Amino acid sequence: MQKSSFTLFVVASLSICFSAKGQNSLTLTGQHNAYRAGDQIVKQQVEYKDPGSSGRNLTWDFSMLQSINEEYTLNYLIPDSSRMDTICGMEHRTRYYYRQSNDSLWAVGFENATTLMRYTIPELRMKYPFTYGDTLFSRFKGVGEYSQRLKLKVKGYTRTEVDAEGELKLPDFESVKKALRVHTQRYYTQTGKDSLEMTLDTYSWYADGVRYPVFESVKTNLIKRLVKEGEQAMDTTVFTTSFYYPPEKQVSTYETTTTDDGSSTNPLYQVFTEASYMPNPVEDDLLISYKLTREANVWFSLQSSTGLPIRNTSPQIFPEGYNTTTIRMGSLIPGSYTLYVHVDDMMVKQVIVKK
Repeated sequence: MQKSSFTLFVVASLSICFSAKGQNSLTLTGQHNAYRAGDQIVKQQVEYKDPGSSGRNLTWDFSMLQSINEEYTLNYLIPDSSRMDTICGMEHRTRYYYRQSNDSLWAVGFENATTLMRYTIPELRMKYPFTYGDTLFSRFKGVGEYSQRLKLKVKGYTRTEVDAEGELKLPDFESVKKALRVHTQRYYTQTGKDSLEMTLDTYSWYADGVRYPVFESVKTNLIKRLVKEGEQAMDTTVFTTSFYYPPEKQVSTYETTTTDDGSSTNPLYQVFTEASYMPNPVEDDLLISYKLTREANVWFSLQSSTGLPIRNTSPQIFPEGYNTTTIRMGSLIPGSYTLYVHVDDMMVKQVIVKK
C-alpha cells in the first residue's frame, strides 16, 4: 500500500469513529444519555451541513437534507459478559469499544476485518452531567495493526465542549425547540504509521428526551507545518460529512413489546417463558423464576439508573424446564435498577425497584 493511500485509509477509519449552564439549558445525564446495551439507532449519511457559530439562542435549519447513502443501523451490545463495564457499538462491520465507569464514557478501541486498534491511554468522550459551557480535556494513545502485519500508532488529545444551544429544524417538519450542541475536537499528533498531524471535529446536536444525537457534522483537516516560515501551520480539509439520526428510529431492540393478540414480538420469549421477578420492589434477594422451552445459555446483569454495572451472574447452560436464579440486592441503595436477561444472543430488560 502506498503511503498516501494508507494515510487516507487511516483518515477515513478515524472519521467514522464518532459515531450549559443556565436555568433553561438542556443537560446531558448518564441516566438519559449514556449508551445502553440493546439499543439500536438509525444513521443516514447526508450532505455536509456547516455547524455555524457557537453561542445561545441560535437556529439551525437542517429541514432539507440531501442523502448520500442509504440508512443503516448502529447497535449497542455487551461483547463480553465478564466485562460488564465495556459496551460495543457496531456499524458498517466495525466494532467500536467503550468503557462506561461511574459518570464517564471512555473510548478504548475499535476493530474490523482489516484493522485492530487498542487505546493504551483511553480517550474521555463524555462526563455526566454535561451542560452549556462545560468542557473536557483528555490525552489518548493507541497501538494496533493493519492486515495483521503493519503496525499502527495514534496519539493526541481531545477537547469537548458544549458550545451552542438553540432551535434545530429537522426533516418532516420536526422542530427541536431546545437543542444542545457538543463540539468534540480530536487533535492527532500521530496517525497510523506516520507522524501526521490531523484534527477531527465532530459537532453533535442533542434533543430533549432523545438519548443519542439527532444530527452530526464531521470535518477532518490535515495540518502541514511550514518550517521555513516560523513553524506556521496550514490546514487542508480532506473530509466532510453529516449524519441524520431520525429521533423516531432511536429504539431499544430488546424492549418488551406485544402484538394485538398479546404475543411478544421479542424472539427471546419463545425460549424464556413464564418469568417472574419476586419480590418487586425488593429489599434483600430478588428471586427470578422462569421456564425454558429448550436448553439455553442464560445469565443476568444488573445496572444502576445511570448505566453503572452492579451485578452479573456467570453464563451457564440451563436445561429445558423450570429454573431459578437469585440476585442479591440487600446492600444496594434504594432506587430503580435495570435487570438485563440474556438468553443465548438475545436480551430483554426489566425494571427492578430496590426499597
